[in-house]
Amino acid sequence: MKKLDSKGKCPFGAMHSSIKDEEKTSKKLEIIENIALFDLDGTLADYDSAILRDYNKIKSPEDPEYSRELKKYPYMRARIDMIRNQTNWWYDLDVLDLGYDLYLMAVEVGFKIHILTQGPKSCPNSWGEKLRWVQQKINIEDVTITRDKGLVYGKILVDDYPEYIERWLKWRKNGLVIMPAHDYNKDYKHPNVIRYDGTNNDEVKIALKKSLNR
Repeated sequence: MKKLDSKGKCPFGAMHSSIKDEEKTSKKLEIIENIALFDLDGTLADYDSAILRDYNKIKSPEDPEYSRELKKYPYMRARIDMIRNQTNWWYDLDVLDLGYDLYLMAVEVGFKIHILTQGPKSCPNSWGEKLRWVQQKINIEDVTITRDKGLVYGKILVDDYPEYIERWLKWRKNGLVIMPAHDYNKDYKHPNVIRYDGTNNDEVKIALKKSLNR
């Protein structure tokens, strides 16, 4: 026979209810923790094809061919910013196949997708256009636009740019990064980073599953 407390209630019932609440909370936290962070430019959005196309439209015969290294020259940086500040330039970017492949793999494995993208100081229009791009092209609700990707939690990061990868991994020694392959990151190596070129799907899926269950 169950004993009642001073108020005529069974304390074990309250205890059982508390355990159930803890289990629900634990399951919610588990879902929240299984987050895959996805970059936009050079990962899900085809930034480089668009900037190359528009740079070539205004390039003189004496100008160098486009590369991301050109940003270190002030006059080239100004030219690139002029291109990127066109209305709807960011919103009109195409979906990048490599990044979209990774997105589908992460969803299949069981990750919840969050967008994590850097907001350029020199292109304030990009912030709103990036949000519209996500809503219209891939329909993901969770979007973070930041100046520091290292501040944002995720089990994995999918990003093409070594500088941002290094910043994120600085605080996550066990973090996994999947890096879409581009010419500008071909020489980058890190034990926590897998470079995806469209041919190593099995390697990526195995790593994703291990990270999900960690």
